[in-house]
Amino acid sequence: MTTTGIESQAGTEATPLVQPQGLDHANLHVRDVAAAMRFYTEVLGLGVRDVMRRDASGRPTFVELGAGDQTVFLVEQPDYRPPADSKERGLNHICLLVDSTDPDQLQADLRARGVPIRGTRAGRNRREQPTFSVYVEDPDGHGVELEQALAP
Repeated sequence: MTTTGIESQAGTEATPLVQPQGLDHANLHVRDVAAAMRFYTEVLGLGVRDVMRRDASGRPTFVELGAGDQTVFLVEQPDYRPPADSKERGLNHICLLVDSTDPDQLQADLRARGVPIRGTRAGRNRREQPTFSVYVEDPDGHGVELEQALAP
């Protein structure tokens, strides 16, 4: 019996159908692209790569933001509402790797900009380096982890 809920054909070993090379992008529904862009660019430092669509008044409704080699798309869905209970979300959070900084100062700076801190965690990354993460939410309730490597 498999643990994924996907059964192999009898007597055969399951072989992956694809070989992923990495995660290319996250695509997030937001109520207001302009407001979400301000959060992601002015607070979290992502760059605007492209405004892919605008409405009749010229407001952006679909944008591409860059975080290093990765991409975050913001797509306007004015009726979007995150579940009241964060545990009911399909997407728990996205994680941004950020430059190392003083964790306490980062939290103070986020609070000064009105960004609520949802939690923090000290841990280790895949390379076994010590890390510190701060968890926040964007204006539409999407969870964002800000992970930084700490000096060993």
